[in-house]
Amino acid sequence: MSNRKKLTPAVIRRIIREERARLNETLELKMKHPSEAPRKTKEVDATGYASTVTQCMDFYQMCKLKESKLIEELKKVQEVKRELKKRLLNNI
Repeated sequence: MSNRKKLTPAVIRRIIREERARLNETLELKMKHPSEAPRKTKEVDATGYASTVTQCMDFYQMCKLKESKLIEELKKVQEVKRELKKRLLNNI
């Protein structure tokens, strides 16, 4: 009895997600059964991907900077918009 687990909705969803991922991998590799997946997958050396990861990190940092600048600009535009709305309402 001690090795029984309670099947909660969250556990069932996790099991379904794992099984779906396994089946999708099987279909992507054009196999008939998920047990064939380890034989078809290849391990690759990470040296070729190091520059790609670095480029992605650099691009991510640039995007964060641009986002912060855009947020500042948006706040300025919203402030001007509020002031113009006040003027319009006061002039009516």
